[in-house]
Amino acid sequence: MEHINELINAMSPVLEHYGYFALVISIFFEGIGIPMPGQSLMIAASILATRGVMNLSMVMLTSWLACFIGNTCGYLLGYHFEGWLDKKGYISGKKMQKLQHVIQKYGPACLIVSRFIEGMKQFMPLACGIAKMPKREFLLGNALATTIWVAVFSLLSNVAFSHLHHLSTFYTTHQFGVWLTAAILFVGLILLILRRRQRA
Repeated sequence: MEHINELINAMSPVLEHYGYFALVISIFFEGIGIPMPGQSLMIAASILATRGVMNLSMVMLTSWLACFIGNTCGYLLGYHFEGWLDKKGYISGKKMQKLQHVIQKYGPACLIVSRFIEGMKQFMPLACGIAKMPKREFLLGNALATTIWVAVFSLLSNVAFSHLHHLSTFYTTHQFGVWLTAAILFVGLILLILRRRQRA
């Protein structure tokens, strides 16, 4: 609870002053590879929606559009300006080559996993473009990754904060089961994506 209050106290002034525009700018620039507090702002905005300060539907819609469009711009930047980025030294090295290989092997699954890894989520759309992931495949993966990300960090944050006391009691009692269920669902989702990719 202390961490939640710290997050709200840090992000509230920005949201109160700039509103949904702060979400758009922050999340959009994350999509093209610039570190921004987009996720933190979205969580804070979703929690503030429980107090009537913001509207949850608008927070989710704004965040989804900013994330999807920002990621798409990052992808197009990597897809069409690979030579310039390589010349500047932004994408050179063995790590980049290894990342391209992983993207070519696992496809959209990389987009979904990267949304939950700070640092990687900002760079993954650009890397997908550099790896020349097919555009239709990227758009589908981007839409799925963005939807899951917004659902987890916006919708669930709102619901969790609204029922914080009951959830805290349930989690304390069934901690192992909660983590096991989450792990099974996550692994199952990744396997489903990989199986569809292999069939294609």
